[in-house]
Formats: sequence, C-alpha cells, structure tokens
Amino acid sequence: MKFIYRNSAFALLLGASIASGSAFAADPYSWDNVTPVKQPAISNNNGKTVYFDVSHGGVEGNADWVIDGAFSDFADALVQQGYTVKEYRGVDLNNDGRIRFFDDRINGTTQNEAIITYNAIKEADVLVLAETNRPFTLSEQAALEQFVASGKGIFFIADHYDADRNLNTWDATEVFNGYNRSDLSKYNIGGAYGDWRNPKNANEGWLVENFGIRFRFNAVDYKQGVSGVVASNKTEGITQGVKPILMAAGATLAVVDPTKAKGLVYFASSDNPVKWNHAKDQGLYFGGAAEGPYAAIAKSGAGKAAFIGDSSPIEDATPKYRRQDNGNTKKTYPGWTDSGNAAVLAVNIINWLATPESYQYFDGTNGRISGVATPTPMAVQEYTDPNNGQPWGSPASGYNSWNTDTYKNNSFNAPFGDGQTNPDPDPTPGNTVSVTQALAASQGTPLVVIGKVTAAVNGIYGLDLTDLNNPASHIYVKLESAQRNNFNPQLNPSILNQNIIVTGKRNSYLGAPGIRYVSDIQIAPTALSVTQALATAQGETIELTGRVKSALNDIYALVLEDINDASFTINVKLEQSQRNEFSPALNPSILDAQLIIKGVRDNYMSAPGVRQVNSIEVVSSDTTQPNPSGDLSVSDVLALNNGQPVVVAGIITSAINGQYALALGDDNNGSATLYIKLGSSQRDAFSPQLNPNLLGKRLRVEGIKNNYMSHAGLLNVTKLTLLD
Repeated sequence: MKFIYRNSAFALLLGASIASGSAFAADPYSWDNVTPVKQPAISNNNGKTVYFDVSHGGVEGNADWVIDGAFSDFADALVQQGYTVKEYRGVDLNNDGRIRFFDDRINGTTQNEAIITYNAIKEADVLVLAETNRPFTLSEQAALEQFVASGKGIFFIADHYDADRNLNTWDATEVFNGYNRSDLSKYNIGGAYGDWRNPKNANEGWLVENFGIRFRFNAVDYKQGVSGVVASNKTEGITQGVKPILMAAGATLAVVDPTKAKGLVYFASSDNPVKWNHAKDQGLYFGGAAEGPYAAIAKSGAGKAAFIGDSSPIEDATPKYRRQDNGNTKKTYPGWTDSGNAAVLAVNIINWLATPESYQYFDGTNGRISGVATPTPMAVQEYTDPNNGQPWGSPASGYNSWNTDTYKNNSFNAPFGDGQTNPDPDPTPGNTVSVTQALAASQGTPLVVIGKVTAAVNGIYGLDLTDLNNPASHIYVKLESAQRNNFNPQLNPSILNQNIIVTGKRNSYLGAPGIRYVSDIQIAPTALSVTQALATAQGETIELTGRVKSALNDIYALVLEDINDASFTINVKLEQSQRNEFSPALNPSILDAQLIIKGVRDNYMSAPGVRQVNSIEVVSSDTTQPNPSGDLSVSDVLALNNGQPVVVAGIITSAINGQYALALGDDNNGSATLYIKLGSSQRDAFSPQLNPNLLGKRLRVEGIKNNYMSHAGLLNVTKLTLLD
C-alpha cells in the first residue's frame, strides 16, 4: 500500500483543539485552555513539581509571569534542575475543559473557578505566587496554610506599592499581607473574604501571623544592585553564589518575628537607593538595613516560604499575552540576563523550598540562626493610603477588571484570541480530531482522527490508537483486510509509535469505544510547512519545518520562513537553553539552516508564532563545511571554542542519553570524549543503543562544537561516516 500524505487533511486536524475535554470547534473562553507544562528529561527528573499560579494574577497590565511567557527563563532553569513545572489556573468545577473567573465578592457566586484549594495544589512541592493582584478568600488562605503545614513551600514575588496592574485597587504587597493599605469601609468585604482594612499594626495580618514577616508599602529604585547579601552560613546556604540584585522599583519586607523569618539580601551601608519616580509617598522610609530585607525566607512549622520585593530581576523579555485593558503589546524587562539578575537566588530558593526539613523555626538551635527584627516594622506612612482606595490609573473605556467579558482579545482570561469573533460550537464532520474528541463523539459520527499506534488489538485485526497529548486516552480501530499488512503492529511492528490519520465512523469494537468502517489510513506528515503552520489554531502542538530567516527580539527568537515560499514566515520563541545554538544573534551560522521545530502554535511579538518549543533539529545547513585541513582529533576539538564548525574522527565508546547521542573517544587519549547529538534521521543508523555493533568503530562527524548535556560535544550534525 502506498502511504499518501494529505496535507490539507492534516491542516484540518490542527484547526480543532486537542485539549482534553474541549469542544470540537472554538467557542468563548476555549482559545487558551491548554495549560502549559514543562517537563525535564527522564534521566534528569528529580521527581518534584513546581506550580506557577495565575489564578489570582500575574498577567495583569505589563506583567506576564507565565512559564511560557516572561517567566519562561525561570521555568526553563527549574526544568534543567529536574523539576516538572506547571501553570496553575484553578479548578474546573463544571468539567467543561476551561477555567473561568467570575467575581465572587458581591454575590458570593459559586461559578468562580479561578480559585486555590488544597486538593488542587497538594501534588506540588512548591507554589510560586507572582504579583498576585486579587485578594484571597479565607478558605484560600487556609488552603495555603495547609499546603505549608504539609511540608511544602511558597515563593511570594511582589512589587512596589501601587503596582495595581489590573486597576482593581489591589497590589501584591496588599494581597500577600492580607489587608489593603486603605482603611475605607469598602475593604471590609465580609462573607468569604472577611475584613481586609489596614490594621495599622505590624503584628496583624495573614502574612505576619503565619510567617513572621510583612511586605512594606514602599517603592524603591536601586538598579545598581542591592548589595547587602547575607553570608550563606546564615541563610541555609541560599545566598551561595548570589551577587547584588537590581531593584527596578520594588518593595522591601519587615521581619517582625526573627524566629520565623530572616533576611537574605539588604541595602548595604554603601548602597544609595532612591524613591521610585512614581511613588505615591516618600517611597523610601529609612534606607539601609532599617528599610528591611529585599529578599527573605521563613520557617514556621513543617513548611517554608520565601519572599522578594520585585519581579524585575526574575523576568525575561518574552511576554506571551496582550494587555487585558487595552489589548496593547506588553513589554517586559530582560532581568534574567541582566547583570543584576536574581537567577541564582531564585533557583536556590526553589531548591530550598522543595526540600522538606524537620526543624520548625529559626530559633538558634541545630545551627538554625535566627533572623534580625526590623527596627520599625511598620512606618507611620504605611498607616494611610495615598490613593484613597482609587486604582493606579484610569481604566480604559469599557474595561472592568472584575469582568473577563471586557478583556481584550489575546489577553489572559479573555473570551477570544487571534481574531476569533464568530465561534461555531457545532462539530463539522470530516474535520480531523484528536482521540479524546473522537471518544466524545456520538455513535455513527464520521470522523478523521489523528493518533499514535500503541498496540495490536485482537491479533491481526485491529490497533489501539492513543491521543497525541494524553496517553491515557485511547480508542480501538478495526482494520479492513487490505489495511492489516501495513497498519497492524503484529504484522508490521514498525508501525508502532507512528502517528496515523484514520478515516472512519465512531462505533464500538470488542465491547469498547472504537472506529469501524475505516475507508482510509495515512501516515501523518512528520512536519508542517510554515504555510501550513500558519493555518493551524492557537494552542495546538505542532511540528513544522522551515528556513531560518533572521533573528527576532534580539537573542530571544528567530523568524522561520517557508522553504518553498519565503513570503510566508512565522515567529519562533526560543527557550533559554536553545538560544546559544539557534539564536541568529548569538550564532549567525544558523542563518539559512533548515530546522524541524516542535512546539505550541501561539502568537509572539504580536504576530503568528510558535512557543513552548521542546525540540529543534537541523535538517540541513550550508554553514557546516568540511574542514579543508582534514579530520581533527577529539582532543583537538575539545580545545576549540563553542560555535566552530568541525570535522572530527574518533572511536564510538558508548550510547549517551539513550538513543539520542553517542560518546566519541580520542584514538590516543582514552580520557578525552565528545558527546555527539544525533538527529532523528540519524539514530537508526548511528545510535549505539539501537546498534551495539557500532561500539569500538571509528566515526567521522561533521557538526558545530557546542555543549550537550553539560558536556563538550557536537550539535547540528550534518554528516556521519563510518571509517571501518
């Protein structure tokens, strides 16, 4: 049987959402309901999970603190440490495949799903709360307390007072403390929330009562870098390797109970911070260490907490969403790569928070050095609200921070994205759908289904088709007699794990959900063209191929053009670990290379794009020319700088990272090795795991000197030749 690639049918597949539980076609609030997850390599998995909360904020105004947006560098660094990183949005109470926010302050509605419950977050080891802009209910505060009491950790990332990004009169300092700066009666919310009026007492409030610390309501600038880093032997080792950290308008904290909390980074006596230009009061109250720590930690009972007063040294310059109020493009700061970055500190904090420890307090016993109480933990300026209960600025016409129906397209929580204005809730027969969607279809529905072949069913007569994004979801396919030789895994084992497109009718087979009356089966194309990728829907996981046209947004992205029509381009956001190799700004030799990219179809820099890129492979490149002087030895290559094209010969000594790479040894120096990363098309022939007879044979490799798995190696391998 001849395998036919029907790209038009495959493009139809990508027009339907493959999120579990989603509808066949787009409807309001379905455009962005694929929750991002980033996972480490199996060989590097530490078994721990970090949730980044967006249920209560973090995406308002210019903020974009999501793991596939302006916190992607932070998330990637944690993945490299072995963590699974997930976005947390709330609880899907009605099981409709999306999480909706409804304002529950006024009428106590039970519709609101953007909530925090202990059961929903208990699988995480660490919860990151970044610039939370909406107050917690009493039950949500209790859930966070239970989370910490179970031995887990919370990282509170705030900003300066009046960072009221969504214009609802709340900023993160207020939400985390547990009270608004104002004492107006409207902040005695009552009901599920209780009284959030300013107590004007440093010892009162949710944060100080649980963790012995509070955020100040100040707004301080010190871009040179807050330099009073406390010695690591007094900070549980967290400040090891930490350098001065920039503060681009931020807040400090006040240690109230030094047996529960202690500072990590303070203003040194030589630092000269100033008030932020837009501060609503003096901005800077005391200066020096008396202003309180910029970053701190707490140990109260079984669990832990950590705090920092600014997002700038943690964020990167790759926002994902538009602004909710006016739809404008966001602009975030490249703090993660700034000289005053908090990258080392942030990763050290997560590692500490994720490690359960039995001691209860910083009480001076067992080497647990106590903190230092802040002399005046609540300045007199903090007793009153200079905004008098008003928002940071005037909301745009028609925008209501508490009503997501007013949010602009392509913003987080908006009804629609990317031009979706006339949604059709009815399925269209013939559109290619996921296995999960096929399972939801009624009996007799004509379907074109994409999935992965995972097993033979009923001997030679059928196969098990698994959802590409949800391995737990599968459906049986009854094969017609002419289809069995090619598509039954018992007769053709090579079909296992292949993606196929099946045309048939929803039915039952062997007493289970199935597809019968199969009229056509095709091997799914391995990669879309750029033109085809542009036709896919947001949120779809896709594989595409194209040619590198140019750098985009400095080092953070590239422009990929269609191989057959250069007028079609798509923007590709590079993850932190991919930039050295694939950013044209850092590696000009990648220009004009043909790449295969796997990621999620989305917008980037206000244009069609690909984000959450989990793999990039070079198909061909004119930049890796053979070295005219002959083969280099492995030792020769080890002495070269990264980024240089080389031709090296050596002995295959072992498989590396399973089938994905090999170790190449020096002919004359057994301790010298290079790791050679194999492309998908090269593994069958050159992976020692798949072909053990390769061990001990000499191999010539043409590629680019670079690191692989933190070891010297070759990437962008364009040619491999066995020499014996």
